[in-house]
Amino acid sequence: MKFYKVVARPSLPYGSETWVTTQRDMTRLEAAEMHFLGSVTGYTRLDKIRSEDIRQELEISGIQDVRLKYKQNWINHLERMDNTRLPKYATHLQTPGKKGSRTPQETMATRRCRNRLNDLIQGGR
Repeated sequence: MKFYKVVARPSLPYGSETWVTTQRDMTRLEAAEMHFLGSVTGYTRLDKIRSEDIRQELEISGIQDVRLKYKQNWINHLERMDNTRLPKYATHLQTPGKKGSRTPQETMATRRCRNRLNDLIQGGR
């Protein structure tokens, strides 16, 4: 378990603090985590043991909790930054031009990302 906590777990969500994660991304992260944990405990998918049960047995939290902690740490880091730094500037960037000039997919993705960042900044999930 020490190898998992020191090497494997931090490498899974590496860089995730800046991702706009989709459900598919989270599913893949959880699948990779459970593949590793299953081999540690000796369980296979044929044993049909739930992921929560394996995590509870090993006394660890899910990878989604770790990813959210990374993201919250990044948000806190951005808040402490000087206003002239590029990452902070980019998070508060307002693009010029008409609001309807982008495709609906881009507008929706941008809105989701901005709403999620605002939720995290205000202490949401």
